[in-house]
Amino acid sequence: MKKVFAIVLVMALILSMVACGAGGGSADKEEKAGTLGVVMPNATHGFLGESIAHAKAEAEAIAAETGMDVKFLTSAESSEQNNQIDQLIADGVDCIVLWPHNGDEVRSSAQNVMDAGIPLIIYDRLINDFKPTAELMGDNVTIGEMTGEYFNKFFAEDLKAGKVNILEFKGDNSTVPEQRSSGFKSTADPNINIVQQFSTDWQRAKAMEQMETWLSSSSKEDVEALKAVFTHDDEVVLGVLDAIENYDGPAKLDIKLVSGVGARKENLDTFAPWADKGVMQVTYAFSPAMVRDAVELGADVVLGKEKPSGLILIPTVEVDNSNEKDFRNNDIYVTRYSIEMPK
Repeated sequence: MKKVFAIVLVMALILSMVACGAGGGSADKEEKAGTLGVVMPNATHGFLGESIAHAKAEAEAIAAETGMDVKFLTSAESSEQNNQIDQLIADGVDCIVLWPHNGDEVRSSAQNVMDAGIPLIIYDRLINDFKPTAELMGDNVTIGEMTGEYFNKFFAEDLKAGKVNILEFKGDNSTVPEQRSSGFKSTADPNINIVQQFSTDWQRAKAMEQMETWLSSSSKEDVEALKAVFTHDDEVVLGVLDAIENYDGPAKLDIKLVSGVGARKENLDTFAPWADKGVMQVTYAFSPAMVRDAVELGADVVLGKEKPSGLILIPTVEVDNSNEKDFRNNDIYVTRYSIEMPK
């Protein structure tokens, strides 16, 4: 009887060890999947709102496919973003993808991430004089350079005769407008004269107000000498066009070209109607779906598939009146509108 009882105990112990081993395997699988933190500014519409929608879609797909825990966080301003980063460090996440509100304002928290040995991927807005694990962004310098070259070709004959006056509408004070402006100035003909610069906060209404104010407060001579508007965003373009449409002053407008960044459907739809009014447009494909690449890269780091470093640039496509219809079949455009966007 004792022998039988001993055999039963041994079998129970073996079964218990097997069960623990199975449980340990599951735990190991979960541990291997790891945790990714994605930290972004928040928004309900526009480029950032669309970016959040794409980032969430990518995060959900990665979580479903790999079992990875993705902590997706958004914030209204830098101090809240700093708190989120510090909490992710405390949680011991395996990688952080960070889209900063403003690089300088999150530098300390970003450095804490690196000091904790957590891989950090910075997306879109860089942190000056700071070296994360990797940086991924649209090629803003090249966008500026291409815009300058486009202006040179468009106004080739005018530039031979003298100055071509333009206005510049920037987005904000982050590294993105800095790069686009510096790229533009590096290639634009010296005779392309930037009469005034504006900071729009990427807003259509603000750009419209600024353009209307300039048109109404400038001399008739200066208004009639304006040949083009260089903007950093398609949303801003619409504000500028609104102001041009609303102008009823004494000057005869001679604006021939307006440039943007984004290649959005809302803007492409205006190309033909405004061309009929004598205003041509050019924009540079800068899709909110690019953020998917950053989230995917972060997931690959967590899974041990990638060891990225340095600056990773996403190429762009130039879109003007000659190719806007064909561009609607481009993968950049198709992917952008592959999911339902915020209204």
